[in-house]
Amino acid sequence: MIMDHPIRRSLLIAAIFLLAASVLNQIRQSHLVSAETAVRLMGLLMGSVVLVSANAIPKRLVPLARLSCDPIREQTLRRFGGWVLVLGGVGYTLAYALAPISIAGALAICLLAPGVFVVAGIAAHCAWMHRSARQGGA
Repeated sequence: MIMDHPIRRSLLIAAIFLLAASVLNQIRQSHLVSAETAVRLMGLLMGSVVLVSANAIPKRLVPLARLSCDPIREQTLRRFGGWVLVLGGVGYTLAYALAPISIAGALAICLLAPGVFVVAGIAAHCAWMHRSARQGGA
């Protein structure tokens, strides 16, 4: 199935984004929705993709040979990273849903970015520790 392959899944998500943007632009030009509503809907779509992706992080199985640390620690870090990104995605989505449109974009990024930095830092630390352990044992 198309959703089993990560590249196909990514291309499908990109196609959905492009289609949604095109459709929203057309209905905005037809004056069926306002420009603000179109921006809010795209923000909600992006936030929902972050939520779905973050929810899938801890559930994805990785071969033991590719793990950057012991399996228990790896799963704990995946769960923590998933929760951090889910909370950031909720903040992103709520910013576009509830905040005044003039600040919704900036607020959404300010709510999601810390989570992304935390997860990136954890991933970099694990990769560094894995690399150091490999070099030290060689």
